[in-house]
Amino acid sequence: MNYEIHITKTAERDLINAADYISLVLYNPQAADDLLDEVERKAAGLSQFPQQFSLVDDPVLKTWGVRFVAVNNYLIFYTVSETEKRVNIIRFLYGKRNWISILKQGFSLK
Repeated sequence: MNYEIHITKTAERDLINAADYISLVLYNPQAADDLLDEVERKAAGLSQFPQQFSLVDDPVLKTWGVRFVAVNNYLIFYTVSETEKRVNIIRFLYGKRNWISILKQGFSLK
């Protein structure tokens, strides 16, 4: 069964900021395009089997049902709503950031 993919405004902003950084600061627009393509591919794959990736190790975030998938040096964080058959992509963060602290501040599903 296919799940709807919903990207929150925060995750969308995270992704745009990452692509802009790679393109404009690191001067590598091809790498930015490749990242966006890979994110699109991984996000689309979540529609088939969103539980294929692990819950995060943090106990609080685990109780919130936060899962993640790696894309290059970044992590896509998402939750799954079984009742709505929907994957909510909540954040897209650089893997070496203190993402546990960032996610524990809460997140919107809008």
